[in-house]
Amino acid sequence: MTMKILEGKTLSAEILGALPARIDAVKARLGRPPSLAIVNYFPDSPSAVYVRRKIAACEKLGIATKLFSTAPADGYPAFKTMLAVLGADPVYDAVMVERPLPDGYETLETWDSLPAAKDVDGLSSLNMGRLFITKKFSEIETAGFFVPCTALAVIRLLAFHGIKPAGMNIAVAGRSSVVGKPLAHMLTSLDATVTLCHTRSRNIAGILKAADLVISAVGRAGWLTGDMLAPGATLIDVGTNFDAAGKMCGDADFEGIKDTAAAATPVPGGVGPVTLACLLEASVKAAELAPKTEKGEIALT
Repeated sequence: MTMKILEGKTLSAEILGALPARIDAVKARLGRPPSLAIVNYFPDSPSAVYVRRKIAACEKLGIATKLFSTAPADGYPAFKTMLAVLGADPVYDAVMVERPLPDGYETLETWDSLPAAKDVDGLSSLNMGRLFITKKFSEIETAGFFVPCTALAVIRLLAFHGIKPAGMNIAVAGRSSVVGKPLAHMLTSLDATVTLCHTRSRNIAGILKAADLVISAVGRAGWLTGDMLAPGATLIDVGTNFDAAGKMCGDADFEGIKDTAAAATPVPGGVGPVTLACLLEASVKAAELAPKTEKGEIALT
């Protein structure tokens, strides 16, 4: 059996390719391009790699972007105030907060410092609540709210590769608010039967091995091995890690699953590019929904 590689670069290019016309329409209405504020607390963390990619992708499309942070010595109040200021500033249509954040920063109070209309990663209580009220995925597709970009990227990648969740037994490893929980709900809205497992789940290997489709969003390099998958299963690897040599890798032992899995996403080149495209698409959507103001333009960085 030859394992099929579920790459995401082609889909990412497709999503991004549809944005220039929408960006031109925003410029015509607002007199400026869509704008994205990126907040990155740890400038030297692995997330900095993605920040640079996001900024480069924005510049290529003509989305104005600016990077923000606060000094650690200023503490949480300054960080929350910065989010509130960005949320209130009509120059910025969208605000993206990079993770990780310091201990105690990832709270409901933090996410609700942003207005739902600018919360393009869907973490505010209003956006998250709207997501979990939905029953069918079509309600998510046509709604005027935002959902977590990585979770949405997984759904779109499955559809792109012709994988239909309806009727499947799916195991999602990881229960974060940005991937695991919203993704499990989205898959359920597509009529899959979903088991959400985590570090406290008993017999996690058995849960994964009983699934037709496994989605790993644990964030631990190489923890998922071939003997934890059923023969012919599909694996979506959401993990973004760096090995001892500094090379980017996923949650799965990619070489070790090749004799078991029928299909799997690579890391890098799988979910990541689609997540980036979904973020830029959401930023344009935020600008499309934004009211017209008299405030000046933001310059491209």
